[in-house]
Amino acid sequence: MLLGRRTFLELIGAAAITAGIPSMIARGPDPSPAPGAAPVAAPASFAADPNARYVSSIGNDANPGTKAAPWQSLARVRAALDAGEVGRGDAVLLRRGDVFPGALQIPAVKGTSGVFTLGAYGTGELPQINGYKVSDDAWALHSPGVWKLNLRPGSGQFSGNTAGTSTNVGFLKAGGTIHGWKRWSLAELAQDWDFYSDDTFVYVKLGTSPGAGVGIAVKQQGFRPSSNTAASDLHILGHGGHGVGIYGTRNAEVTGCLIEEIGGSQLTKTTRYGNGVEIWIGCANVLVQGNTIRQTYDTGTTMQGSVEGNNVAWTDCRFVGNTIENCNQSLEVWSRGIPTAGTGHIRCAFTDNDCRDAGISWAANIRPDQAGMGTHLLTYDMQLPCDIEIARNQFIGAKDNFMRASGDRQIPAGIKTHSNTIELASGQKIAYQNPETIEQLDAWRARTGAEQG
Repeated sequence: MLLGRRTFLELIGAAAITAGIPSMIARGPDPSPAPGAAPVAAPASFAADPNARYVSSIGNDANPGTKAAPWQSLARVRAALDAGEVGRGDAVLLRRGDVFPGALQIPAVKGTSGVFTLGAYGTGELPQINGYKVSDDAWALHSPGVWKLNLRPGSGQFSGNTAGTSTNVGFLKAGGTIHGWKRWSLAELAQDWDFYSDDTFVYVKLGTSPGAGVGIAVKQQGFRPSSNTAASDLHILGHGGHGVGIYGTRNAEVTGCLIEEIGGSQLTKTTRYGNGVEIWIGCANVLVQGNTIRQTYDTGTTMQGSVEGNNVAWTDCRFVGNTIENCNQSLEVWSRGIPTAGTGHIRCAFTDNDCRDAGISWAANIRPDQAGMGTHLLTYDMQLPCDIEIARNQFIGAKDNFMRASGDRQIPAGIKTHSNTIELASGQKIAYQNPETIEQLDAWRARTGAEQG
């Protein structure tokens, strides 16, 4: 947390904020939504679904998937979805306290009514969809001070996500510390824990062998829902791509999940990526509610994309009541394409979220683009029409500022911000390349028209 903050509370009767990591509590619907806002649906109750299949790390994929004889793997879940063995109106429940290595992409769900639900059963910690490849004590000395490990499936040199085909490493985690200095050639390895990866190996600069137990996050999305899908109570971690990627999807919910330790893999050339929850253009009626999202390479949440065929808009997409902390940004918005009727962000919202310490993360100091990027609200290339309400959020602490916008450096037209709490360190600028500091919030509001009402 930042020291010497000066607080401006714009929420009438706002309660005091307790420092630290909040407990993950699923939040219910907003009791008094803004006029014209779409109602927020309550999270689905997965345990009540009579058509449930169960998955446990001590199960067997040859089992029938009952609670007494559960399946074992995410691969079995995907096979059941592909075959239509489960579909709309059914549920798959992962046992709490268990770790499920790999990732899960939900295909187009078969069936004509209802939703496919993915959730948890039992007691204890949330079930993990865990992307880490975990090193065995099998590192080989490649050259003085440089060790290598074979990341290909079947190498026998790692456990965890053994079926993952990617060798594009986003970051390493050893002894509870994330190491994110990805280099683009062996010759660039200079400091302890610098790493480089090729089509087979990850190479690490270190005086002694990294040993067993190093978590290696590779390029993949942790979870990808499809249309008519509701997911809840999952712990998604250790993925070098996005935590949750939502594409061409209608009628989907992601609620009550913990999404952390995400991103850093190569996207193109020397560009790295990785968002907590990404809603790409072409989605409609998507609710992301009551999740905790933290420690991402890029932004915690985003609605972004370029017009592609019939994918021209985000309609009724909402982030509600999430906790977003220690991500490089809290919310990123951009759009590209020719603006015509029916394109852009339509009735979208980012409301009642608790956003903390933007830009204070594992990736903050290793990014090539650092100027003003440790911010809660990032916007650029806003080429399509925009209708987004940003309201009743708490934006507490940031490495750089509250917002960073391209062009004229102002909040784009169509983004309506009001009733938010903004708290920054004394003397910190409210917006990138704007003159006002947090002590001059009223002057910034008067000049820009932001945060009115």
